[in-house]
Amino acid sequence: MSETSSFSNSRPSLATGALRPSDTLGRFELRKILGQGGQSTVWLAFDPRMEREVAIKVMRPGDGSDDKAVSTWLQEARSVGRVTHPNIVPVYEADVHGRQPYLVFEYVAGKTLDQLVQERGALPPPEAVALMMDVLDAVAVAHAAGMVHRDLKPSNVLVDAAGRARVMDFGIAAR
Repeated sequence: MSETSSFSNSRPSLATGALRPSDTLGRFELRKILGQGGQSTVWLAFDPRMEREVAIKVMRPGDGSDDKAVSTWLQEARSVGRVTHPNIVPVYEADVHGRQPYLVFEYVAGKTLDQLVQERGALPPPEAVALMMDVLDAVAVAHAAGMVHRDLKPSNVLVDAAGRARVMDFGIAAR
């Protein structure tokens, strides 16, 4: 798919704020908002084709959602999608619906490292070291692939049900 031609020839813009649970974005059925950041909103959604829950990151209109910004956003998704590692949350798909760009990720049930520390306070050293080893391993693999995580912080690290750290929201840059 050529993201520029798809973006330019698409339907009128969807307002992210207008999206509601039970709406669809492409084939995905939106369920609930998982979080909001400066440029995007992340939804829990259902993929009926694959019969699984996914996380969908939707770019907010007006936050640089012109052709160039969308092209850059989709290129970043492709870059992250090329790296496979158990501690990196994978990108499944990148697309534009109407004039609304979105990224589809594996849904990881759990809490962010930020939420975990806020709830529990300082983590016991063995647990903290294990989580940081997961993060460092993921970042080392990304760096070896020529990517830099431009926004690595506790709120961009998920801790899954198995207690493993999963790095997300790469906002990457090529080295």
